[in-house]
Parts: sequence; C-alpha cells; structure tokens
Amino acid sequence: MEHDHQDGGAGTRRFRIWVQGRLDEGFSEGLAGIEQEAVPAGTILHGEVLDQSQLHSTLDLLRSLGIEVVRFEVDPHPTDPASGAWVTTRRKD
Repeated sequence: MEHDHQDGGAGTRRFRIWVQGRLDEGFSEGLAGIEQEAVPAGTILHGEVLDQSQLHSTLDLLRSLGIEVVRFEVDPHPTDPASGAWVTTRRKD
C-alpha cells in the first residue's frame, strides 16, 4: 500500500476503509464505533479513531481475518469537516 500522511493535530479522526467483497451484516457490531456500508465493489467500514495505533489495530484485524483492504482514508482535520481534506491510501498494483 502507498501511504500519504498529514498530521491534523489532536482529537479523533474520521476514517473510511474499503475492503474487497461483502462482509456479513453484523460484522462491524464487534468493532466499537465502526459502521459498515455495502457498495457495488465491496464494503466500506467507517468510524472514528483516537490515534494511528487504533487505526493500525483495525487494519491488522482485517488482514488477520483474510479481508483484503483495498483503500483507506483518514480525515486529517476532524474539527473542520467542511475542509474536505482527506489522506488517501491505495494499494499499488
């Protein structure tokens, strides 16, 4: 995966994780604060994290379950949702 990173300061950050395939409807129930949305190409998981280690733990869990992470985005400006700025990470093919 290719990583682009910007430091947006303290506080929680919103994230979106695109995964390959459809996950069971209740999959995200065991993941505190994470919701899921089925899309034509797979599933999007979204929520908030306190720091990078929490985000990496979520990504590690998905990988350990054999779920392919296609892309993820973290909003570097959680206190300014109107900024529209996102950090985008995509798998290099």
